[in-house]
Amino acid sequence: MNKAFFLDRDGTLNVDYDDVHLPSQWTWCEQAVESIRWMNENGWLAIVVTNQSGVVRGKYGMKEVQDLHRWVDSELAKAGARIDQWYVAPFHPEYHNGLDPDLLHYRKPGTGMFELARKEFGVDFSQSVMVGDKVSDLKPSVQLGMKSFFVKSVHESKEDLNWINSHNIPILDHVGQVVEILGTERTVNKTTTFP
Repeated sequence: MNKAFFLDRDGTLNVDYDDVHLPSQWTWCEQAVESIRWMNENGWLAIVVTNQSGVVRGKYGMKEVQDLHRWVDSELAKAGARIDQWYVAPFHPEYHNGLDPDLLHYRKPGTGMFELARKEFGVDFSQSVMVGDKVSDLKPSVQLGMKSFFVKSVHESKEDLNWINSHNIPILDHVGQVVEILGTERTVNKTTTFP
């Protein structure tokens, strides 16, 4: 079984300008690239799980999403980092006429994308984490028994902070702080286990 670092995309890895689908619209969030490289170097699968309702709403197509992710992959490669898998849910309940209702399970807060990762990579949820900037990102991770972290973004004021606090989810400024916490825990565990 493998441990995975699940990451939301917009607002967690890149600044959320609404409907980001072109390289020219991509701005990295603070310490995102360095954090992904840390995941790669420390035995974590780096897996992105992103809702992209702009596809079903006709604002852009899956080709634009896939082209953008290939561009991000190339930018990460220049920094010695990689995303191990991108999972995209191009759905929205208000634009789902004529589509299979079960597909909405893949859109967060559904757990479908996470379950795909478990099947494809043998992910152990109990050893994995999720980082996102919305409650909808974190509900599936809580449901699946993962450690969860909330990062601040433009959406912070609209999110249910009472829900976040009631689940003892740390509220942090960026994903780099998550890596710092996990790196510290790992060091403490090593010291405790191998004095």
